[in-house]
Order: sequence, then structure tokens, then C-alpha cells
Amino acid sequence: MWNKTIIFSIAASFLLMSCGPSLKERKEEADIHYKTGEVQFAEKNYSVALEELMKAVKLYPGDASYHNMLGLTYFVKKMYLEALKEFNEAVRLSPDYSEAHLNAGAVSSELKDFDMAIAHFKAAAGNILYKTPEYAWNNLGWAYYNKGMYANAVESYKKAIEAVPDYQMAYYNMGLAYDKMNKIDEASQAFKRTVELAPNFVDAHYQLGLVSIRRKDKDTARQSFGRVMELIPQSDKGRSAKEYLDLLK
Repeated sequence: MWNKTIIFSIAASFLLMSCGPSLKERKEEADIHYKTGEVQFAEKNYSVALEELMKAVKLYPGDASYHNMLGLTYFVKKMYLEALKEFNEAVRLSPDYSEAHLNAGAVSSELKDFDMAIAHFKAAAGNILYKTPEYAWNNLGWAYYNKGMYANAVESYKKAIEAVPDYQMAYYNMGLAYDKMNKIDEASQAFKRTVELAPNFVDAHYQLGLVSIRRKDKDTARQSFGRVMELIPQSDKGRSAKEYLDLLK
């Protein structure tokens, strides 16, 4: 006959083996894969990063930061639907995760789903604890711009500038929106502020040149197109700037 103690010992050992690693152990192992994935992402080894981050999510699917990082990796590999799935899971797990909302909005914009992008950007910007709301406001403005809602876009860019007064991209985008609204004086001021903050911003100089022609401000137009030619003389934009300069003689 079998000794009952031996039987119980065998049963207990089998139970322990079948349980596998504990939740804590899985989280610790997942953290290792996550941190490795972050490093590989930073070094632009995206395929290796993807493999590591997928392992992290599989081991411990309840960490929103894992899903966000995995989404970023899918995003840079232009796997937009997979990226959006991960960002949405991140915000499901952590509804106040502004960075994940921002990323979900960026993917939605890439997919031309601007209504969804607006919802995510609003969620990110509305979080009073979010440390960089200017990105959310600027992206919100861009989503409105793409929907043809230029006044809403301008208001969003103003919010971005309130958060960071020298936010050059928000000034530039605001200039584009004002231009669409045919508010060329406001557009001119926005582009002028952009090039003050970023003297080598070619597109801003070019747009300022175009607006200046419409405002019949030939001196500013010449200066702007001349700067474009200085910065990128052999490009299509540089050649276009030269043609405008020839017309302005």
C-alpha cells in the first residue's frame, strides 16, 4: 500500500508545479522585457523592441505603460491598427493616461479618423495633472484644421501657446489656420512670430512670403523668400522662392 504521506506529498508537489510562477514573478519578468524593449526602442531596434514588449504584455497584460510602449513601437513600424489597439487598451486600463490618449489621437489622425482624434486629444488636454498639455492642444488644433474647423483650430493653438508661450509649432499651425480663414494680417503675425522663435524654419519663411504677397508687403516677401533660398537653394521650395523673387523685382 502507498503511504498516505507520500501520496499527499506527491499531490502537493504536482499542485505547486501546475500553478507556475506567481503574479509577482510574472510582473518582475515582464518588467525586464519592458525595460529591454524601451532600450531597444531608443536605439531604433524596433523589431527587437517589438518582440520584447509583446512578451511583457503577454506575461502581464494589466500594465497600461506596457501597452502604450508596444503601441509606440507598432506606430513607428507603420502598423497603425495594431498601434491603436494597444493605445486603446492603455486608456481602458488607465483612463487618465494622457500620453496614451495623445498617442491614440495621433494614430487616429494618421488613419484620418479626426473625430476620434479630437476625442483623445481633448481627454489628454483635460487632465489637469498632464505635464505637457501643449502637445495635446496643438494636436487638437491640427485635427480641427483637417476637418475644416479653422476657428476651433485657432482656439486650440492659443491654448497651446498659453501653456508654452514660445511654442513655435503652435504659432506656425495657427498661421495656417488664419490663412484658411483669409485673415492674412493675423496669419502674417503668427508666421513672423514663428520665424522669430525658429529662424531656420523654412516652411514658416515660405508661408510668410506667400502671405506677404497677398498683403502687398513686398519687402517682407523678399526677405522671406530670400531666407528660403539661403536655407535650401537646391530644393523645389528653394526654386519656387527664387521664382517669386524674380517676380518681385
